[in-house]
Amino acid sequence: MRLARYEDKQGRHVGVVLESGKIVSTPWSGFDGLFAEADPYAALLDIDLSAAEVASPDRMLAPVVDRAQIISTGGNYRDHLDEAKDEIQAREPVFFPFLWGAIIGPDDAIVIPRPDALTDYEVELCVVIGKKARHLTAENAMDYVFGYTILNDVSARDVMEREIHQVMLCKSVDTFVPVGPHVVTKDEIADPHALRISTYLNGEIRQDAITGKMLARIPQLLTSLTRDITLYPGDVVSTGTPGGIGYFRDPQEFMAPGDVITAEVERVGRLTNRVVAGW
Repeated sequence: MRLARYEDKQGRHVGVVLESGKIVSTPWSGFDGLFAEADPYAALLDIDLSAAEVASPDRMLAPVVDRAQIISTGGNYRDHLDEAKDEIQAREPVFFPFLWGAIIGPDDAIVIPRPDALTDYEVELCVVIGKKARHLTAENAMDYVFGYTILNDVSARDVMEREIHQVMLCKSVDTFVPVGPHVVTKDEIADPHALRISTYLNGEIRQDAITGKMLARIPQLLTSLTRDITLYPGDVVSTGTPGGIGYFRDPQEFMAPGDVITAEVERVGRLTNRVVAGW
């Protein structure tokens, strides 16, 4: 099942995306309501989609729980580590959180804050947590995954050029974390490690890989995180980005006002955002 979060004249809602592309309404105003159900997936299956009202969204929103923990993984694709060998010296995947003010939805604008900002792209497959998770094991970690979405880890490279450890100010600039366009439930994807993952800048491909190239796969990432951290329903954990980012191209290439960036993961969707100037 494919789920969207949208806004119309009546407020905010969770909807089911049909094969036709139309969205039908559900009883929940947000994903927090869905995840409050004893069995969220069973609650979705109880909806009579043929009788549900077709929605007319005014705006699509990031398909996440408000104020959820959105956690990124760095250094989890070999080709990205190879291209960044002089910048990233990681012995294991590195986790860091995004600030909520950075989160935007599909079709929202990425706002470059300053003319001197070196604004880069990073496509990432994400897992959406379905139930409270702590001390997971490799054997049970996937039982806690509700579904998948896409995140574009937009980055201000000039900040990390100045100070390599200044990750938050590089990664959590306002509007720099598009998420979406939908959440695809886990049953729709047999193997999340066999998906093509790509980025297109103004329609031209920039990143192109297979999720099977992850160094640490999803169960390992979740066991590492939950050793000391509790994940809650609706939390989002990215799985890292492959090589091909603009900073390590020759010549370097960054996003500019007027650009359109699309992050795509096979079977999950295409997350497209325009880029505008904030000055």
